[in-house]
Amino acid sequence: MFSAAVALGLSLGVAAGGAAAAPSAAAPSAAEIAAVSPASVATQVSIIAPLTVPSGSGGLLSAETLTDYTGPSGLLTRQLDAVAGKALTVAIDPLIVASIRVLGTSAPESARGWLERLSLISNEVVPLPYANSDPTLVTQTGREEILGPISFDFALNPANFAAADESETTETQAPMDVGTDVVPPYPTSGELVAWDYAIDGFVRPRSNTVVADDIAVLAAANFSTTVLSSTNVSRDPGAGSVVMIDGMTALIADSAASTAMDEALGSTLDRDVPAAEAELVSSVLAAGASQAAETGSVLITIDHSLELSSARLDTALASLSSSPSITLVPLTTLASATPAAATISDLPQSEARINDVGQLLAATQEERTFFSIAADPEALIAARRLALLDVLGTNAPSDSVDASGDDASADWLATVNSFLADSRDLRAAVTVVESSDFLLLADNSFLPVSVSNALNQPVTVYITVSPRTGLLAVGAQRVELTIEANSQARGNIPVQSLSNGVVDVEISLTSSTGLEIGTRTVSKINVQAGWETLIVLAFAALVVVIFSVGFVRSIVRRRKPVDD
Repeated sequence: MFSAAVALGLSLGVAAGGAAAAPSAAAPSAAEIAAVSPASVATQVSIIAPLTVPSGSGGLLSAETLTDYTGPSGLLTRQLDAVAGKALTVAIDPLIVASIRVLGTSAPESARGWLERLSLISNEVVPLPYANSDPTLVTQTGREEILGPISFDFALNPANFAAADESETTETQAPMDVGTDVVPPYPTSGELVAWDYAIDGFVRPRSNTVVADDIAVLAAANFSTTVLSSTNVSRDPGAGSVVMIDGMTALIADSAASTAMDEALGSTLDRDVPAAEAELVSSVLAAGASQAAETGSVLITIDHSLELSSARLDTALASLSSSPSITLVPLTTLASATPAAATISDLPQSEARINDVGQLLAATQEERTFFSIAADPEALIAARRLALLDVLGTNAPSDSVDASGDDASADWLATVNSFLADSRDLRAAVTVVESSDFLLLADNSFLPVSVSNALNQPVTVYITVSPRTGLLAVGAQRVELTIEANSQARGNIPVQSLSNGVVDVEISLTSSTGLEIGTRTVSKINVQAGWETLIVLAFAALVVVIFSVGFVRSIVRRRKPVDD
């Protein structure tokens, strides 16, 4: 690991004493390496540090979670403390910004203060994919698209934006004409994730997950600048950190320097930090010296799975700054260099993970079809898209991939299975309520069918009853029924008894387009044709008898003599 540092230490020994001194047990310090760095090699270094939250939120952070994360010692507070005002670029997950803004005036005060503080930092800011999702997981399933949020309207409460809207209203504003489109008093989905990013069209896929075909899909999605690992590209030995691949600008993160930075920041023991920082400096110097230009450029990306420590980050930056040959520069400065030509060295996602994502995409497509019965299907689809992006953002540590290339990450598998289980539950949320057998006595009657709806909005379905024998005729092929959110409703199906006996009937639900909803149920109907007439006749006879008895008793009472 410290080969570069040790090699530099040996060269120092040769220069000083004319012979190679035996390497010491301890690696050279960052200051020692900086002191012997070639003065003629100038290296510009840019660092990208992620600002993210753990997956599992479903695509939006709740007010309670935001309160926890943005409190005095919360996760987001610690991360912002670590990066604010330092010589690095912040790559932020838009999920964080959207989660605060979507709550409007109901957002926790600490969260609103945190967002204001983020807007005031001097760092350049670039975006991560929403929910820190892994974009090439989708492209490598064969879908030529980059998934992002569809809409946040389902999560907006106009009451949380009404006050702000009213405060902006002035007496000079003309009243809205009747019949014109009403502008909602809350921000658009685009405004909820908007930020003053340093580079437009920026995207950072996960390290070492890109194949050549992914570049065209990214370009079609209007991305113009991507970040790739040096092990994921093929370029001339003297090329710098900026290259052009199929018309797209690619910023190449040096794999050795990035790994060294991760180890410096992730060291759990203080005694390991000096050696890790020495390796970091030597990796940067080696990368800069290998480039043909008078001024080399090195991009370092910090792994998104690390929780940034302000103290560790400060010492790592100080180690880099201690070398007279290293200059820390903004990302836009590094990106402004003339690009060299390069190609992708394919490093595809694991086959197991791609198969898992295929199941997720198939489930969401089935959900989309099912949601057509809802009053507002787009709201349900948009919510599930955020949940899917959250799954695609689940960490996949490199040590979770076994020798066969299959992803063995327990977190990933658990998250995928949970999403698929939720998908099945959603598609079973509207169903026929099972009931006991029916007794049908009338020749013409109605068969009551109850349907339950566990969704959070009304749905409209069509009930179809199909007898398996000819004892019963159904008067309507499809009966429309609307069920309110989280409730039950009953539809009455007109039927006619043709003969006595027990009839099995299939009851099914369909959408307006004929899509079958849920699973079919089978109920038994005991048909007793003609019993209605007999019952009516018996009841009429009983009424006649009662009337006759009363009439006779009345006559008898009248004929009875009155006692003096």
